[in-house]
Amino acid sequence: MREEGTARKVVRNTLFNYLAIICASLIRFIAMPILIHGLGQDRYGIYATVMSVVGYVGLLDLGIGISLTKFVAEYYANRDFRRLNEMLSTSLLLYLGLGILGAAILVAFSNFFVQHVFEIPVSLWTEGRYVFWISALALFNGLTLGIFGNLLNGIQRQDIARTIMIGNSLITYSGAILLVTMGYKLVAFMLFSTAMDVLSFLLQIWIAKRMLPEVRFFPRLFKARELKQIVNFSFAMFINQLAARNMGVLDKLILGIFLPIANVTLYTVGFTLASFSFRIPAAAVLASMPAASELMAQNRLDAVRELILRGMKYTGLMALPVFTVMGVMAPDIVRLWMGEGYEPSASVLQLLLVGYFWMAISSSGATVMVGIGKPYINTYYAIGQILLCSSLTVVMVQLYGVVGAAAGSSAAYTLGGLVYLVHSTHIFKIPFGRLVNHRMAGQVVLLVLPGVLLGIHHHRSPPDGVFDLLAQVCLYGLIYAFLAVRYVVDDYDLEKISAVLPPVRHLSLLRR
Repeated sequence: MREEGTARKVVRNTLFNYLAIICASLIRFIAMPILIHGLGQDRYGIYATVMSVVGYVGLLDLGIGISLTKFVAEYYANRDFRRLNEMLSTSLLLYLGLGILGAAILVAFSNFFVQHVFEIPVSLWTEGRYVFWISALALFNGLTLGIFGNLLNGIQRQDIARTIMIGNSLITYSGAILLVTMGYKLVAFMLFSTAMDVLSFLLQIWIAKRMLPEVRFFPRLFKARELKQIVNFSFAMFINQLAARNMGVLDKLILGIFLPIANVTLYTVGFTLASFSFRIPAAAVLASMPAASELMAQNRLDAVRELILRGMKYTGLMALPVFTVMGVMAPDIVRLWMGEGYEPSASVLQLLLVGYFWMAISSSGATVMVGIGKPYINTYYAIGQILLCSSLTVVMVQLYGVVGAAAGSSAAYTLGGLVYLVHSTHIFKIPFGRLVNHRMAGQVVLLVLPGVLLGIHHHRSPPDGVFDLLAQVCLYGLIYAFLAVRYVVDDYDLEKISAVLPPVRHLSLLRR
């Protein structure tokens, strides 16, 4: 496949990744205060804590999903449908077993978690158990039926998968708001959410079969060779996913153990905004993993290096304005969003943004590392990050409460992100001069300047309301976008993006 085809797919998938993140986050942004005030801090704390436990049990995926995306990309690029069918059938049978095991764990230990692990009020014990049981069903569905989403990602049709995700989020949260306003509580919300997930999976199955009629799922296609390949690659991915799951989830669990469950809600508010901020720059490289697999299958190493450098550039361009706005205006955003009484959430947001920034910048190399079949590099860092993050968070929570959880995690992410950034560029033999030079330093200073001015203006004239805040953000965004397009974005960037979005070509008028 020619480079133009690969570049076009990367741009298309990246744009849809951004669309999905923006839409899903906006939907959740609107729904979250309604749900918290409707359910109460204790019930929402139960929901956030149970989802954290489900997230860890969901690691029974063992990294198979990401492995499947990689191998599907390789086999599909070579049109090797025999190996593709063997890989899919082997994965599906493996997922069936893991799904049953995961659901059984959640059901068996639900009472233990509700009554003995987390600080849940006695009056909500029964409701908490029901939430665990419904989550067990959702986990089983996600592990077994989620394989078709990996198939769509592998053939680089993330646009389809993300469109389904947007529709699912819109209907799920709209239904949740309606249920809460009608007086229903957490159990009804969980049942409705699980039903919508099933419908989304069924839609993915139908689309995948339509797009790839050559795909077959038969037990007789189970192959030990494919199982060995999955296991060898997936073990490293499992550790990597464990580290990724640590981002916020571990903090919630530790808070639920050492402090009253309402503190989990306070942390979740700040973490939700920080997570949204992180996903925006990280989405710039989500499409790089299958693209890197395709390029490696064609032995195009120079193109892989260029993919990394472009990814670092794009994540930096997206991270700087988002993190600046969220960091400077954190107290106002939280107050206008949730109301009074959530001041600790603003501090959580600001602290997490520091660590998430360096994680975002290093995400380009980490994503490509998986695509070229070297996930074990990420694994070493993942293990170190898990140990450091866990240790710091336990200590800091007991000293500083909710804010301490964010401070401990942020310190671990900052150190890990910086070290990985240097190490990964060395592995890919990218000259240091291509990363740090006078031209790049000038561009960074130029792009940081609007953020400094925003901070000074915000300190002198804090926004009076939503419209005043939006006006400041829009003015900053326009200045930043003009400087970025004129001095940082190059002709290659505009050419590839305009191939998918033709109106973008008019931005070339702003170029020097």
